[in-house]
Amino acid sequence: MTFEKLLQQSLVWRGFYFITVLLVNIVLSRFLQADGAGWIYYITNFFSLILLVASLSMESGYTYFSSNNTISKHKLAWFSIIWTVLVALLTLLLVGYYFLKIKHLSASITNQYILYSITYICGILLMNFFTVLFYAQSNFFLPNLIMGILNLGLCGFIYISATDINVYNKIVDAYFIVMLLQGILLALAFVVKNKSYTSFALPNKSEVKQLLKYSLVALAGNLVFFFVYRIDYWFVRYNTNSCTSEDLGNYIQASKMGQLLLVIPQIMASAIFPQTASGAFRGDVNKSILVLFRLFLIVFAVAMLVVALLGNWLFTFVFGNSFNNVTIPLILLLPGIFGIAVLVLLSAYFSGKGKVSINVKGAALALIVVVIGDIIFIPKYGIYAAAFVSAIAYLVNLSYALWHFFRDYQLTFFQLFNFSKQDWFWAKNMLFNKK
Repeated sequence: MTFEKLLQQSLVWRGFYFITVLLVNIVLSRFLQADGAGWIYYITNFFSLILLVASLSMESGYTYFSSNNTISKHKLAWFSIIWTVLVALLTLLLVGYYFLKIKHLSASITNQYILYSITYICGILLMNFFTVLFYAQSNFFLPNLIMGILNLGLCGFIYISATDINVYNKIVDAYFIVMLLQGILLALAFVVKNKSYTSFALPNKSEVKQLLKYSLVALAGNLVFFFVYRIDYWFVRYNTNSCTSEDLGNYIQASKMGQLLLVIPQIMASAIFPQTASGAFRGDVNKSILVLFRLFLIVFAVAMLVVALLGNWLFTFVFGNSFNNVTIPLILLLPGIFGIAVLVLLSAYFSGKGKVSINVKGAALALIVVVIGDIIFIPKYGIYAAAFVSAIAYLVNLSYALWHFFRDYQLTFFQLFNFSKQDWFWAKNMLFNKK
């Protein structure tokens, strides 16, 4: 299978899944409004930090070592299941203690937080582990079909439950439970399809050492990335003088709309990482990154124009009237989101070559910009400052990564902007060529 064909398969099936994620976002936003949906996305942001630490970013190591067949996929599958069970037990203890003993919440509310944290953290953990194992086998169809169907089922459940008197609690509970169900079904699908049940085994001491050595470096980078991309949520949340709960909901929605434009780069990165790690198609990968930089630049320029012209009407029409302050933050974020779109590809490229430290250092520079800028400007300018500062930080990160890419691939800055018709022919061939 050619590299372009791999990208095509990834685009089709991961694209299907991300469309269902968008539908879930729309349905949640319409039924829960800005403050309700904002609370869900804010609390999952807190859980995502726990998830990141609990995973040790081993999904990066899984991709690297399973792609070059260094560690058996069966060993990694069983290791994933056991690790997730251990994380569930640790989450039960830590989250329960935090909300009951430190936050002094009631037992019933604490139990809700325990339910939400375990279902979300363990569900996403299983999804992360087993999707990368599927992708390392160039199987983009099955995992995304499973997750997409469950997302569609969640949307249907929300609409059916809309008239229920206790609709809010039902929607929130269903949202988190579906996360866990997706992870469990992915794990079962992988074990059954690969017949891992016939060969129970775990990585040996040497393999675990290799896995952790690679993953812990990736964890350092991902932790810094996490704060670069999400620390602004906390600054907005706790600057109550300049930001309301509705502002938080609008800002997070603007951020999520920007992240939708990262779907295609993330899909392509899921194909770039394994091929770079395995050494296959490395020349094609380098060329693809250059072409995609130029195509993304055009796409994001068009996106900014569309948002400027239609944003105020579109977002209130789709999400509801409470989302009436999404447009300006999104326009301010979009140049930075373009930076992330290219950075996603470059990060996959460097990770596949074992140069994760480049990703870490670039993210650290961006984090410094975000923290200093948010401290200075958010108290006065609110969510507009949060968006602008984040965009600048993302572009700083991109500049650092491009500098290393130029050195690695012997490129000049001007080659990035060498637009030609061949770029569009490449995209057309990748998307529509069935051979």
